[in-house]
Amino acid sequence: SGDLSARVSETTRQDELADLGRGFNQMAERIEALMKSQQRLVGDVSHELRSPLARLSVALELARLKAGTEAAPALDRIEREAERLNELIGQLLALAKMESGVSATPMTSVALDQLVQEIVADAGFEAASRQREVKLLKCDDCLVEGSPELLRRAIENTVRNAVRYTPEGSAVEVKLECDGKLATISVRDFGKGVPPSSLNQLFEPFYRVAEARDRQTGGIGLGLAITKSAIQLHGGQVSAANAAGGGLEVTLSLPVK
Repeated sequence: SGDLSARVSETTRQDELADLGRGFNQMAERIEALMKSQQRLVGDVSHELRSPLARLSVALELARLKAGTEAAPALDRIEREAERLNELIGQLLALAKMESGVSATPMTSVALDQLVQEIVADAGFEAASRQREVKLLKCDDCLVEGSPELLRRAIENTVRNAVRYTPEGSAVEVKLECDGKLATISVRDFGKGVPPSSLNQLFEPFYRVAEARDRQTGGIGLGLAITKSAIQLHGGQVSAANAAGGGLEVTLSLPVK
């Protein structure tokens, strides 16, 4: 279930079952070491990239002071790409911290309904400039125990992803339902949906359903991976399904306080 520290109990038996247990433990130790090494590498590389990126930003500002107007378009492009790289590094660091458990923060009581309303309002304001809407169809009162920052990031990434793929003139639909035991947030767009074979891979880091589409929209395949890690840290689950009538619906479930 994702706990790579799980091991078979040691035994003095000398039969095939004992051999199987020792083989399982060796396998689990190797996988745990590889996963920790991968997480450490992602975090270390992301940290190391921050310094040259900061120097690049300073050099860019100096270049603007010395360059003429003809160089402005090229410098603007450099600035946009640097900002995109900085966003990517930030997401990589966030994902690495969550997967390693470093980002564990004290849990507090969070009014999930207020948080969802704020995110929908912010996303709707940004979506309007792209001829799209974000509608909150239902919002039950709901309290959960968690980190406001991580929960905001998880929900916001899901809504922004939906805005990215829903067509112009359409609206992303958001619902928050609470039955007293479970809070369920559903976010639906009206895009082309996802091939059924790809639904379970949407929450994997850097996974892309279509390279050309994601390059066009600016997706880098980390938003939903961060969402999954953040929700799982709160004891919840994430899922995705093609909605009836078209589009993709992503569901976040959280235990209620």
